[in-house]
Amino acid sequence: MQNSSGFLFTSAQRDQFTRFPEIDERTLSRYYLLDAADLRLVRERRRDFNKLGFAVQLTVLRHLGRALRPGEMPPEAVLAYLAEQLRVDSACYTQYAAREPTRREHFATLCQRLGYVELSRRQGAELRDWLVPLAVVTDQPFPLMSALMDEVRRRHLLVPRFSVLERLVRSARVRADQHTYGVLNLPLKGDLAERVDALLSPHGDEPVSRFAWLARPVGAPKPKHILTLLDKLAFVRTFPVQSNLQAFLPQSRLEHLAEEARRLSASHLADFEPRRRRATLMARLLDLSETLTDAVLDMHDRVMVSLLREGERGAAEVFGQQGSPLVEQFGTFKSVCAAVIAAREQGADPYQAIEAVVNWQQLVETMREKEVVSAEQLDPLHHAIKGYAKVRSYAPRLLAAFTFHAEGKAAPLVEALNLLREMYVANKRTLPEHVPISFVRQKWAGQVFREGTVDRRAYELCVLDELRLALRAGDVWVTGSRKYKDLDAYLLPQGTWQKRLSELSLDLPETFDAFWAATEPRLTEQLREVADLLAKGALSSVSVQRGRLRIGKVTRAVPDEVEPLGRRLSARLPRVKITDLLLEVNAWTRFTGAFLNLHSGKEVERHDHLLTAILADGLNLGLTKMAEASPDPGMTARRLMYLADWFLRPDSYAAGLAELVNFQSKLPLAALWGDGTTSSSDGQRFPTGGRGKTFGHLNAKYGREPGILFYTHVSDQYAPFHTKVITANVRDALHVLDGLLYHLSELKIKEHYTDTAGYTEQVFALCHLLGFRFAPRIRDLGETRLYTPEVGSAYGLLEPLVAQRLNLRLIREHWDELRRLTTSIKAGTVTASLMLSKLASYPRQNGLALALRELGRVQRTLFTLEWLRDPESRRRVLAGLNKGEALHALKRAVAFHRSGEIRDQSFEAQSNRASGLNLVTTAITVWNTVYLGRAVEALRAEGVDVPDDLLAHVSPLGWEHIGLTGDYVWHPEGVPAKGAYRALRE
Repeated sequence: MQNSSGFLFTSAQRDQFTRFPEIDERTLSRYYLLDAADLRLVRERRRDFNKLGFAVQLTVLRHLGRALRPGEMPPEAVLAYLAEQLRVDSACYTQYAAREPTRREHFATLCQRLGYVELSRRQGAELRDWLVPLAVVTDQPFPLMSALMDEVRRRHLLVPRFSVLERLVRSARVRADQHTYGVLNLPLKGDLAERVDALLSPHGDEPVSRFAWLARPVGAPKPKHILTLLDKLAFVRTFPVQSNLQAFLPQSRLEHLAEEARRLSASHLADFEPRRRRATLMARLLDLSETLTDAVLDMHDRVMVSLLREGERGAAEVFGQQGSPLVEQFGTFKSVCAAVIAAREQGADPYQAIEAVVNWQQLVETMREKEVVSAEQLDPLHHAIKGYAKVRSYAPRLLAAFTFHAEGKAAPLVEALNLLREMYVANKRTLPEHVPISFVRQKWAGQVFREGTVDRRAYELCVLDELRLALRAGDVWVTGSRKYKDLDAYLLPQGTWQKRLSELSLDLPETFDAFWAATEPRLTEQLREVADLLAKGALSSVSVQRGRLRIGKVTRAVPDEVEPLGRRLSARLPRVKITDLLLEVNAWTRFTGAFLNLHSGKEVERHDHLLTAILADGLNLGLTKMAEASPDPGMTARRLMYLADWFLRPDSYAAGLAELVNFQSKLPLAALWGDGTTSSSDGQRFPTGGRGKTFGHLNAKYGREPGILFYTHVSDQYAPFHTKVITANVRDALHVLDGLLYHLSELKIKEHYTDTAGYTEQVFALCHLLGFRFAPRIRDLGETRLYTPEVGSAYGLLEPLVAQRLNLRLIREHWDELRRLTTSIKAGTVTASLMLSKLASYPRQNGLALALRELGRVQRTLFTLEWLRDPESRRRVLAGLNKGEALHALKRAVAFHRSGEIRDQSFEAQSNRASGLNLVTTAITVWNTVYLGRAVEALRAEGVDVPDDLLAHVSPLGWEHIGLTGDYVWHPEGVPAKGAYRALRE
């Protein structure tokens, strides 16, 4: 897993650990505030410079666990803060710094007084052993070094030379690897070790190894491909993948090993020493067992959806062919019925009334006509059942492969699944007299129940259709699945989550009563205030008409002078090719240093080659076409594929993105756009084409062509700090919190905006519990309803808007479970999107989901009231969402190749495409922010008045000056030197 030669850390990383850290107010107050005992000790020194120097050494020792190095000066902020406390001049420290013997003497005194000692050989061994369990969890050197240095300081050991600590980290990583290999080799008894090795050799007459066969994609959702997946799963299960190995190793370590195996070829793995090779393969097999399980169930879902859509098309086709006579018949019968009803009401002769609207003979002939089309032929499920053979071809093996579990209302479904499994095994053709039927929905009832009996084919399809829905909802879970586990298994265990709560800085009231005591007065006050303002007509652009809210459109207040100023600034920006732009931004930020080799943990040797691979993702060009467009003979398709395999992955893209976002957030111009505490998110659809077309999803909102969504979070400073790929047939709201929780930048988001697709009551609730203020722009907000602690009549004009009283008992009963859910999401035990997708599927059947929805109604009501009261809040949300829309335009311009179609077949490749595009657009944003700032300085130097309030509306998302097409040549010699920039245009 690691390369034992060379250094573990780059020069930049070494510098980060060895230099004096940045000092902020919190650090000053924590480490450099002298208490009474400190002051007495310091004042034992006779001269001011000795007092200040002694205080510096005392506080630095407690903060960093070491002495200042020769020639190293403490930050000015530290000197000023200590000098202020001692009432001396900070400039006198230079006298102390020149007295090396005095400094050594004072440091020895402090070490003796505070109990600091130098690291001994025995203590080094103890530290290494302490670090091994952490190294089992992650073998990344950076977090291991951070933990090690913290532990050295905690033990009051003087921090030794960095090379000493580096050796300890390397040794701990080696021992952690050996421990991992040992655990994974434990179950390989008898011939299993040889069978694992045989995975790397061609099997029988097949030209490829079983290892390569397992990794090969199976293709679009079809019954035959489900059978192929089941073949693979059956083969994987011939190894000990259903043992409890996962209980002895952290999931992160297993995932890392499995990822390494997935990227390596069989020949590379064959070169590993046997224990490491077999352990790596076992980790891959464990991963495949869960991955294939989920792939089978997901593909079954999509096959069933396809079958149901075929049924809908069949019913529509019948209606299209025979619908006109049917409509005519219905029209005749409707006229007759209306005439009979009128005659009854008026006391008239019904027969005369009928003949007044239709000739009697015509009515008789209409009744005697052959039935135009049966009602059954218009039922989509009647046509869907014609595809029974497709599902039946794989259903016996699917049910035999998995063990399903459920409780409560879903238990009869599991009984039905077990019944079908037994029937398939026994090859029975008829159903037993009594079968579970409580789960059969109304839409299936007409097909399942026929003339007092249960239709076998319809029943089987109904059961398998209900299975996919229950899996989505979390009502049924599957042994050995990663995606379809028991809902409780995703959460931190009882007894553990309370301990983690205090570590995660979550401000969650311990009891519901404490929560409600703080919330109820605010809710009641705002309800009454808004009702009063409505009665007075004092709400801006808001009124109640016929029981409905009327809210005027929000217009963004952008001064007329902004547009000409933006054009003037853009005209001064240098023209630049995208390759030169990326080189320059990388010179400022070194973001390519975040892309480390998965195998060795080292940086790439040729950063221009890495940038080429990133650009291939960002421009949607692809590796082969990018190699063809590059004149560099070393930039071959194979070279780019190697870089993509070993350096480009979601975590490295996220780390590189964070470097760019952090850099941009510190630029003066960015501060005029926002303080980095608000953000918005939205999905941008990209069509899928080529072989990737079958991996897209349909959504009527976007038309009939399949596609995927790149869901991106953008800060108020125009920085897109998180992106992910989501399917086009799910709601954006499920993924809102992922970007807020899992980005790696230094942004501290407090308020977040979405459009209507990003809103649900459960998102409102979780945002509140996790400490975010959620402010969606809800379409038709005037038609939404409020939820109140009292009956609606207590709130005047708001009464027609009140849907019902809040069910506070439900929140109270599940308060601890809500806290457990929040803690689990914050701790990373489960992602917010996964929990929201499960809880949102069937909320009526899950108490936790109901409680979360009810809490969301509280928060949505509070939000709605503020929206009505505060027009500035409406403008703020609109401005935030407009930044996301502007980012969409830039992304569309950058990903212009292949007409914007995403042709990747795997989710990982699609994710890399989204991440590459996001990183390139962020680099453009960074570059534009820097040069817009320089253009502002140039205009001001020329005497032009450029007010900050106008710059607050100028966007850094333009691209007209950037060359995105042509050949992709890198000229590192053309990058301006440090502190220099390209000349602005006149």
